[in-house]
Amino acid sequence: MASPAPSRRGLLSAGLWAALASAGVTACGGSGTGRSDPDGPLTLWSALRGTDTLVAAWNDLHPDDPVDFSPMTSGLAGGNAKLSNAARAGNAPDIVTLVDADLPSFAIDGVCADVTDLVTPRLRERLGPQAWTNGVLGGRTYGIPVDLGPMLFAYREDILARHRIEPPTTWEEFAEAAHRLKRDAGVDLATFHPNAYNVLAGHAMQSGGQWFAIEDDAWVLDFLGAPTRRVAEYWQGLVDADVLMFAPGSSQQWLSALARGTVASHLVGPWGLAALVRSVPGTSGRWRVAPLPRWEGGDDVVGTDGVSVHAITAGSDKKERAMRFLEWMTTAPEAITARLSSGRSSILPADAGLVRDASRQFDTAFYGGQDVYRLIERQAGRLRTGWTWGPRMQATATSLHQGLARLEYGTTISQALRTAQSETLPDLRSLGLSVRQA
Repeated sequence: MASPAPSRRGLLSAGLWAALASAGVTACGGSGTGRSDPDGPLTLWSALRGTDTLVAAWNDLHPDDPVDFSPMTSGLAGGNAKLSNAARAGNAPDIVTLVDADLPSFAIDGVCADVTDLVTPRLRERLGPQAWTNGVLGGRTYGIPVDLGPMLFAYREDILARHRIEPPTTWEEFAEAAHRLKRDAGVDLATFHPNAYNVLAGHAMQSGGQWFAIEDDAWVLDFLGAPTRRVAEYWQGLVDADVLMFAPGSSQQWLSALARGTVASHLVGPWGLAALVRSVPGTSGRWRVAPLPRWEGGDDVVGTDGVSVHAITAGSDKKERAMRFLEWMTTAPEAITARLSSGRSSILPADAGLVRDASRQFDTAFYGGQDVYRLIERQAGRLRTGWTWGPRMQATATSLHQGLARLEYGTTISQALRTAQSETLPDLRSLGLSVRQA
C-alpha cells in the first residue's frame, strides 16, 4: 500500500515531482481507514467512451466484485471541477479517468494516490515504457495508462482524388494542398480549432517544442521557443490566408461542414476516428486515414492528441481491488473487446498485445475497409517522448483558448501563447512553486 503522505505545504514548497516521489499524497481523510479493501462495489467515474460496456463485461465475469460506473463530462467541460469538489468533500470515487495533461494537477492536489507499490511486474511490462510516461511523475506512478494517441490525418479520399491531390506527407505539401483546394473548389482542407490546446501542443511536440521543463529544482516555461514558434507561424499563415475553417471542435458549425464536404480532413488521435463515424455517418466509405505530415528535414516523430489514464483516488479504501480491476481493464482481451463493441471507441490500447483484438472490433466500413489499426500502431512507434505537462494545465489551457478565440479579431497564435505563458507564471508561483521563463 502507499506510504503516509507529506504535508501539502511541503509538497508545494519543494515544487517538483521529487517531492511527489517521497510518498503517496492523501486527501480528505487519507488512504482510507478500517480494514483493507472492504466490501461494497468499486466506484468509477469516466468520460471515456465504451466504459459502460466494459464495466458490464467485468460485472458479468466478477459478480462478487462489482464496479459501479458513473459517466462524467470531460475535464474542461466540468469533470475536473466535479472531481475536485468531490475530493474536498470526501466522496470521490475509487477510480477516475483523467486526461494525461490533468494528472500532474490532481497528483499535486492530493487527489490521486501514489500506486507505485500496487503495480504488478506483469502490468508494468505489458504496458511498456512509452505508455508509462503518461502515468509516472518523478519516478512514481499516479495513473494507469489506457491508450496511446499518435496524431493522424483523416481525410475525405473522394474530395482529394477529385482534385488530384495526394495526401500530404509534409507540412509544406499540406499548405500547398490547402491553398489549391480552397482556390479550385472553395473547400477548406482542415479546421483550426481555437478550443483545442491539445492539438496545438501535439504540433509543438512533433516540432520539438517543450512548454514545460524542470531544471535545477525549478519549473521552466517556454511556450515560444523556436520549435513552437515555427508551429505558430505556420498555422498563422494558413489562418491569415483564409484556407482553413475557423471553428470550435465539436461545434455544430464544424460538424455541418464535415457532413457537407466543405472541410476535407480532420487532424486527430485514434480516439477521434470512432467519434467521426458517429458524427458524420452520411459520409461513410469516403474517409481514409494517413500518417500526420512531417516537417521537411525534421525528425520522423509525431505528437500525441489526448490520451487517458486511470487514477485511484487517495481517499479510496479499496485500492488493491481497484488495481486488480485496472489491470484487467488494460490487459484483458475481453476488456478491449467490450469497450470497442459499442462502436463508440477507437482507442489504441497501451498494451500492444491487445491491438489485434481492438482491430477486430473496429468496423472499417466508414474508412473504405482500410486497416486503420495497422497504420495507427506504426504511428505509435513514432511518438515523441520526453514531453512534460505543467502542474496546472486547466488554467493554462483556459488562458490559451481565450487567446486563440480572438484570432478572428486580430490576435495571433504567438500572442495567445505569450499571454498563456505570462498568465501561467504567477499562477504557478501562487502555489509556492519555483518558476521561471526560458
